[in-house]
Amino acid sequence: MTAVTEREEEPKRKDAGKQSKVWRRIGRGAGLVMCGAMLMVGGWCMGTLQSRSDNVMAATPAGQLSSQLTTEKVMVVGGSMAHGWKDPNNDSYLRRAFQALSNSTDTQYEYDDRTVVGGSPVGLDKSGKYATWLAEDKPQIVVISWGLLNDVYDKTPMASFNQAIHNEIQEALAANAVVIFVTSPVTKATATYNHAEVENYIATEQAQASSFDNPNIYFIDLNHDMSVYMAAHGQTWQSYYGDSWHPNEAGHELAGELLFDDFIATFGTGSIEWQSPGSGESTGQSYGTNAVTGGNV
Repeated sequence: MTAVTEREEEPKRKDAGKQSKVWRRIGRGAGLVMCGAMLMVGGWCMGTLQSRSDNVMAATPAGQLSSQLTTEKVMVVGGSMAHGWKDPNNDSYLRRAFQALSNSTDTQYEYDDRTVVGGSPVGLDKSGKYATWLAEDKPQIVVISWGLLNDVYDKTPMASFNQAIHNEIQEALAANAVVIFVTSPVTKATATYNHAEVENYIATEQAQASSFDNPNIYFIDLNHDMSVYMAAHGQTWQSYYGDSWHPNEAGHELAGELLFDDFIATFGTGSIEWQSPGSGESTGQSYGTNAVTGGNV
């Protein structure tokens, strides 16, 4: 083969390789489905929990996947739990869930870790860094996942917490970013002595998410999901104990798997896209006992 022929053949080989990768991705994604219709507002039944991932990894509706890969930037805001403490590689439940989405769909999620170890919504709001990050990163998606135990420990006034959460939502929407609230995994503190306080802060987050009445706001109560899963499998927080405030590696892994299922049930296998408020075209679905989509509880 001459040098000219080799140069002519090289683009063909590259194109064939790209097409092969696309079809392999489509093949992997063809096993996914939204299982939101299988979920009741009160949680899951025991039988569904036993094979939860199998139910999610079912047939995808025709036309759900695209043959063209897309990229979306995800800016993640939270504290040490969202950062991945007690996982040996800081692979948090959030990082794991988005990596699973990248591996299983036609969207590659660029993960932007803006977590603040020891941080809180009020502290971040006062620092002014959040607005700077939005301007610098230009994310399509903002995930807000505070562990809330710092607020419990600091006895953050609910009015201050409420305003900080409101500002986080408002600034993200102003940047045309989809907002996804994800409550944190179960820990000893969230399951026992700080349970009531954490639930109060979660309720405030959810109320703020609902108050905007915007189709670009989603609320996934992962803490509730994980609690129900553990009860169905005869487990407690002790199975996933890293320390009183953080899950161990197995806890991050389980929470990541449950969150991945939540994402598929909420968004399907398509990209998580901005919707024009007031258009009446909301593709998101409520998920979990305390899920909020587009301001509807």
